[in-house]
Parts: sequence; structure tokens; C-alpha cells
Amino acid sequence: MGFIIFILGLIFGSFANVCIYRLPKGKSIITPGSFCPNCNKNIKWFDNIPVLSYIFLKGKCRYCKKPISPRYLIVELLTGILFFLMYKKFGISISTLIYIFLTLCLIIISFIDIDTFLISDVIVIPGILIGLFLSFLFPQIHNMERIQGFLYSFEGILLGGGILIFLGIVGKLLFKKDAMGGGDVKLLGMIGAFLGWKPVFLTLFFGSLFGTLISLTLILLGKRKIDDYVPFGPYLALGALISIFLKGNYFLGIILIN
Repeated sequence: MGFIIFILGLIFGSFANVCIYRLPKGKSIITPGSFCPNCNKNIKWFDNIPVLSYIFLKGKCRYCKKPISPRYLIVELLTGILFFLMYKKFGISISTLIYIFLTLCLIIISFIDIDTFLISDVIVIPGILIGLFLSFLFPQIHNMERIQGFLYSFEGILLGGGILIFLGIVGKLLFKKDAMGGGDVKLLGMIGAFLGWKPVFLTLFFGSLFGTLISLTLILLGKRKIDDYVPFGPYLALGALISIFLKGNYFLGIILIN
């Protein structure tokens, strides 16, 4: 079963690549079929098999021979691995289905943010509503009664968005420029909708921790300037994933409801 979940993750990773490429351009994710972004040739089904096709084609388009970004391979493998880890953590359960859906959304959002420095409302706004609805429909993911689960999720939206709005205001006063984008506010609100208010703290903690460490490392290596804009979405996504895997445990005095 774990292998099947992994393969499904690879397939959904391939779909995530389509979303990452097309959504920022305002293109349909349904039609047309997959094509090479360099020569626009349609990709045959046997050249569109996750991971294997990239390896067999040696990372190049069959027609124009131009390199295919290794990120396509990375996204597929990352999605497959995370789907598998969710299954190992939660087994065959509604929690697994909900969390792999959230994981897929976070992967798409993160890579779009890396490319464009924007977090698409097309994902986060429906995501907030879906997370709230699922917490009402399946309150057992929070180990609560229906109304409690719904309120826990709703408080997660308010807290997630509220914290970043507050930090954005403080940052602007201190640094005289926007310190937090509106997309980040909505993203943490979406994470709160799925996970509830307690994991919002861990999400922000780990997101800020890894964001700071990686940014400082890149600055020291000369890859980034100190005043460069940093896409915070991927770090919030990482923090959310860590929070999911810590569910049912204690961390920094916070009890994460299983």
C-alpha cells in the first residue's frame, strides 16, 4: 500500500508541475495536453511518465533536445515522498486524505511563490473554505466534536491571518517597507483552516527559523543581498508539514491535538 501511495504521489506531482507552470500564466490546467515549453510540441504519453520519462530522456525534450528543468523531477519525487510519509504517519484514514490534499496545495503554492513571488488566490481562497468545511465534516482529524472542530479551524484562520497582519504592520514601521505580503497572510490562514490554531504557532516558528537560516546562509555565500525580497510561502509550507508530523506530540509547551 505504501508503494501505491508513493506512485500516486508521483502522478499528482506531475499534475502539480502543470499547475506550477500554467496557473501564473492564467492558462487552463486541463487543456491543452502536456507540451514542451521550448518547442511547443505535444508530449506523447510514454514521454510523460513521472520520473521514468525524465531519466530515459536524460532530462531533454525528445524533439528539440533542449534541457528539461530538473525541478519537474524534484516536484514529482517530493510529492511522492511526502504522500508516502503521510500514509506512514496516519495510515489508511481520512486524515491521510486531507493532509495529502493540503500537501499538494502547499507544493504548488511554494514553487509558484519561488518563481513569481506571488501566492495565488486561486488556491488559497478555496483552500481556506475547503479546510473549514472539512474540519466541520470530519472533526475527528482534530479529535474533537463537530462544532469544536469547526471552531478550532475557524480560530486557526483568524489567528494565522491575524499574526502575519500584525507582524507586517510592525515590520513596515521598523523597516519602512512591506515586510509581509497579503498572500502570506492568506496562506497561513489556509494552513490554520486545515490544522487549527495550535499548529499555526509551530508553522510560523519553523517557517521563520528555516527562512532565517537559509537566507543568512545565502547572504554569506553571496547568493543573495540582505535587502532582497524573500518568498516566505515555501517556509510556511515547510513549517506546516513539520507541524503535521508533530501532531499528537508536545513541542515548546504546545499540545498538538491528534
